Amino acid sequence: MAAAALVCASAAGSLANRTSGPISELITAEAVITAELRAASDARPAAADRFTGKPRYLIDAVAESGAADGQRFGASATLLVVGGEDYAPIRLGDRFSSAGSLQALPAGDRNLALLRAAAPPDVTPAEGWYAATAGLRGAFVQAAEDRGADVEGLLPGMVLGDRGGLDPALEQAMKNTGLTHLTAVSGANCSYLLAFIFLGARALRMPPAPAVLLALTGLVAFVLLVRPDPSVLRAAVMGGLGALAVLSGRGRLSAALLFLSISVLLCVDPWLCGSYAFILSVCATLGLIVLGPHLVRVLSMRLPRWLAAALAIPVAAQLFCSPVLVLLQPQLPVYSVPANLVAAPVVPAVTVAGMLAVALVGLAPFLAAPPLLLAAAGALWVAKTARFFESVPGALVAWPEGSLGVVLMGVCAGASVVGILYLSRRTAGWVFPGRAERANGEEQAPEANGEGDANRRAGPRRRASTANPRGGFAGWYLPRRRWVAAGAAASLVLPGGAVLAVRALQGEPDQEDEWMLAACDVGQGDGFAVRAGPDSAVVIDAGGEPDPMDACLDRLGVRTVEFLVFTHAHLDHYGGAAGVLSGRSVLQVGYSSAERELPEELTGVLAGTAAPRTRLAQGMAGTAGLVQWEVLWPPAPDSAVPAAGDGEENNASAVLLVTVGGPGQGERPLRILFTGDAEEEAAATILATHANLRAGVDVLKVAHHGARNGGEGWIRAVRPSLALISVGADNEYGHPAPEILTQLRAAGTAVARTDQHGTVVVVREGNGLEVQSLPP
Repeated sequence: MAAAALVCASAAGSLANRTSGPISELITAEAVITAELRAASDARPAAADRFTGKPRYLIDAVAESGAADGQRFGASATLLVVGGEDYAPIRLGDRFSSAGSLQALPAGDRNLALLRAAAPPDVTPAEGWYAATAGLRGAFVQAAEDRGADVEGLLPGMVLGDRGGLDPALEQAMKNTGLTHLTAVSGANCSYLLAFIFLGARALRMPPAPAVLLALTGLVAFVLLVRPDPSVLRAAVMGGLGALAVLSGRGRLSAALLFLSISVLLCVDPWLCGSYAFILSVCATLGLIVLGPHLVRVLSMRLPRWLAAALAIPVAAQLFCSPVLVLLQPQLPVYSVPANLVAAPVVPAVTVAGMLAVALVGLAPFLAAPPLLLAAAGALWVAKTARFFESVPGALVAWPEGSLGVVLMGVCAGASVVGILYLSRRTAGWVFPGRAERANGEEQAPEANGEGDANRRAGPRRRASTANPRGGFAGWYLPRRRWVAAGAAASLVLPGGAVLAVRALQGEPDQEDEWMLAACDVGQGDGFAVRAGPDSAVVIDAGGEPDPMDACLDRLGVRTVEFLVFTHAHLDHYGGAAGVLSGRSVLQVGYSSAERELPEELTGVLAGTAAPRTRLAQGMAGTAGLVQWEVLWPPAPDSAVPAAGDGEENNASAVLLVTVGGPGQGERPLRILFTGDAEEEAAATILATHANLRAGVDVLKVAHHGARNGGEGWIRAVRPSLALISVGADNEYGHPAPEILTQLRAAGTAVARTDQHGTVVVVREGNGLEVQSLPP
């Protein structure tokens, strides 16, 4: 209760300081301000602007003063600044001025508001340790790039926590194999560095007190160099307290030190409680403290102690972190444990050699090459490990998202922990070397004869059977090396075999035939998904009800919606928006409408996501993963293009030309035309003003569910190979109209209808397309 009171008091004081002055009212009014800011982080890359394609950068900053409506004010507000390439050089501690509009962020966010920078910054570089550490970081990254040793951007991340240059494909491979914690500096790096400095000092016969102080000094310098990431802060504070505990003669107090470090850090920065990095770091450490020793004891029954200890570390950490991980990615990395076992031995070498290279780059650059190349070799080993295990069949298994997934994973992990603790208790009946037994057959506690430490180091063994003098397990014997080989084979073969067996029973399609486009069966309405990546998509319209769209995206494995488009404001196109948002991340929302505002039902649903919203207009374009898109209609308000059917909602439909794949994927791009419910008048204007459509498209989304007023002009002009009609079975409108179907047959166009085929997926088959019905 005392710790909770301290943290709450700290949070209340900090929040009062941040919101003092007129800043709260300005945020609520989404006012335009000019501000003098101090960077609280380095500039980090964000998603490119979806309409211009230009890069963007994010900076956590503290607004120290500002001006709005000609009035200046003081402030201590924390803002998330979004700017263009001019903001890329900003580093922690720099002061800069900027101007732009404010947008409130969700309650509980570390930053009060988003500042969309509309002007280039005027930067004053930081001095002192800010400048020194920034110079060392830049010199190390440049040296690694010059020698070709950055290993696709992984080495700067492992040594300095700089993930700005990390290759996206490698980052995804690390995520899919449970190695994400190695893409940046974590608490383990602090432990390695602290131990290296302390043990090195003691090897040089330095007394304990100076050795501890030297190690703590090195740890502080390390934290300043890599930037105070939440997991680094937790490990640094815990490591410092642990060193003081050892110095004072109190010995190891792991659990107490963890809880003390959490309390101290939350008092200093209460917003750490919402950081997934901090939460995962604490969970992993708690798993090692609570479950690690018991797991080592259980595994030592069949494995050598050194192997049992190595295996227990990733397993214990994974069990305690898994309920949190499924919130971030509702998938299970099946080979996380073997991948961590393979990668872990080189991480200490990367940390120590990398930090030595950083120091030498600043002092004697010509001496930095050997440790730099050694660290790069370790990073290459980690990268190869990630790519290898990602390529193994069944590397990822889907898991229910949201609260259900968390509860289910918590039950599974909790049952595993209880089972391990039960087996650990059962080992109390195992005889340890040197342990005396009482006359009645009961064991004497090892602490009673002072042999507890030696017994724990020796590891458990079963009483040897007199019939088998070599010793055995429950009356039978196998050499330990056979257990090691069998365990290794099982950890590599059984997970993949189980996944393949489940897929075979479920009848899932071959993953080599990745879907490219899906028309979801949402009844009388539109709901489409275009594949943008392994678990992401661009979604165009959402049907009339949430459940069908949610089920369709689940079946497709879509976890991230890169771009959600509502072609116009009719219920059969936006009514299922809640289903799209259910358990998924939505990064951007685009819409079109003849009205000035969206319907209240839709705005209410969209309030559940912080994704920015943009009214679509002719000329806008962007990229989302594998997908490129261009808005052909409606015209911008100030455009000279006539707005056919002005004021009619159907003719206000956003018409998009979408391209999937291309030269970068070694194949011909797939061109898809989405027409919403645009009618004949709008179609004639669009076709007259976009001559590039005469080159044809591969897939046409037939306008207005195949209604007669959608017109035949689309079909004659773009000559599609495949037409998709999203329509409800036995609908009262008579969709699709016989005239439209006749025109499609005359054009030689294949037709797929959701009322006849259910959810339809389109896959590439050589140079052609294959249409499949997705099983319910």
